Amino acid sequence: MARTPKPSGWRSPQGPSHETDLGRRTDTRDSLDRLLVVCGAETTERDYLKGFKAAFKRRTLSVRVTERPGSPSQVVRYAADRWGGSGGEFDQVWCVVDVDEFEDLDRAQRLARRENIELAVSNPCFELWLLLHHTDHRSWVADYRTLKPLLQKHAEVRTDKSVDFPRYYGGDRWEHAVARARDLAPEHTSTRPIRPLACGAWR
Repeated sequence: MARTPKPSGWRSPQGPSHETDLGRRTDTRDSLDRLLVVCGAETTERDYLKGFKAAFKRRTLSVRVTERPGSPSQVVRYAADRWGGSGGEFDQVWCVVDVDEFEDLDRAQRLARRENIELAVSNPCFELWLLLHHTDHRSWVADYRTLKPLLQKHAEVRTDKSVDFPRYYGGDRWEHAVARARDLAPEHTSTRPIRPLACGAWR
């Protein structure tokens, strides 16, 4: 796992930062990197990440996916209190959160920096990341209700919000999503406003 600064996206912890490429197929280290991902929703993010992990296995990477539904700061606090930041039981700790109607993202970012936890932020919600697997969407969307019919044009959106990764998001679709999401999540600092449409899940 390369120990290099992120080229762009939502920066969170102080000090050296890391870009985790779960889709890279070539093993470059003999040691095992331990990565924890805490999802701020109960189903969608978890199903996607577990499907991604199964599709792009790496011998040198151990990924644990868990969920703690709640606001961004609640998710980060849970990760910090339960697991500690990077360098403890895990080499990296990530929180995957949505902006949605929450108003505590700034607090979550400050806490993440202090606890050495990475943030992947979707604005307004994770379904934007799913949509980017299929189309280069750039128009403003207010919330999940607005995004749902757009995503339904390309993929099944289930009532229980579960995700069929191989069918709708596998293959090279995620590579297209990464390229599209990078354009929506340019480099920024905590003093700059959050873009109305952005996705940090590509990191």
